[in-house]
Amino acid sequence: MTLVTAPVASEVRAAPPPANERGPVTVERYGPELAAEWDAFLEASNNGTLFHDLRFLAYHAPERFDTHHLVFRQAGKLVALLPAAVVREPGGEVFLRSPYGASIGGCVFPVGQHVETTLAVVNALQDHALREGLGGIEMRIGPNVYAQYPNDNVAFALTASGFSLARRWLCHVVPLPADAAQVLALIPTRSRRRYARYALRQGVTPVKAGVRDLGNFYRLLEANRAKHGAQPTHTLAELERLFRLVPDRVTLFLFTVKAEPIAGALVFELNRCAAYMFYLCHDEQFEQYRATTLAVAHIMEQYAARGFRYLDLGPSTFDDLTLNRGLAEFKEEMGATGFCRDTYRWEAQRDGT
Repeated sequence: MTLVTAPVASEVRAAPPPANERGPVTVERYGPELAAEWDAFLEASNNGTLFHDLRFLAYHAPERFDTHHLVFRQAGKLVALLPAAVVREPGGEVFLRSPYGASIGGCVFPVGQHVETTLAVVNALQDHALREGLGGIEMRIGPNVYAQYPNDNVAFALTASGFSLARRWLCHVVPLPADAAQVLALIPTRSRRRYARYALRQGVTPVKAGVRDLGNFYRLLEANRAKHGAQPTHTLAELERLFRLVPDRVTLFLFTVKAEPIAGALVFELNRCAAYMFYLCHDEQFEQYRATTLAVAHIMEQYAARGFRYLDLGPSTFDDLTLNRGLAEFKEEMGATGFCRDTYRWEAQRDGT
């Protein structure tokens, strides 16, 4: 016979009210008077990152973008925020775009929010776009491992509300161990473990640098990008401004031989879970030192020691889904695996509006 006992009072929990009893979600334009509330919500959120921080976004000149940041409330309670800008597309349509000057954007939500509320936020955003006479909405969301508690609620809510997947980039992300001393041993490829040790034996020295060293780093970065017919995403002046705006969230690492920089990396601390290696570069004259392998291994150790769970090594694909095979192979040899950075798009006229 099975004995069934009633739960004690402390175990009894009221069922959440139906979605329609939680009340409608309202949309409000952001103003400076909401700065403290924005920052507090972002800090406690499930999926917020440095790219949603208005201090970070302030590195853009004010006249460059027509910003249109939004906050969402339900029964007076803040339930989401969205950094965004109104952008005119080549075809003439005006869209609300998030991000407008960062790697990712999209809505920020709190821990444990009901998916019904997430759906209501997306629908309220669409209604707002229609009221503003916008042609649609585009947002790019990061890999779900950026979240304290990873989930696909946002992707589901966007798809269920008529958004379509416009672009998909594959980012390679390294899971970091709880014990930083295990980082090197957990790199899956024997040759990469050997290269990291070799670089140290050859006198490559990791240096945690600062804003005063940006000039040396930028020279390496420009030369590295020029070999591929590209330019850095940021100017030197913009990087210097980022260091002033968010000094606690941007870290520069240099790797030297006899005090001469031969490689470097710039890392953004996205939130408590994830760091993002935004730039990695080296001087090809010193290729034999294998400094980039040491750079990634060293940075993995640094962030594992601080309790971060993931290090994002960045995209390995392009808009046409072409894989940069050499880059992907390097990252996978360091222990990274693929997660998607997705761009979702909704065009108002598709709903007959």
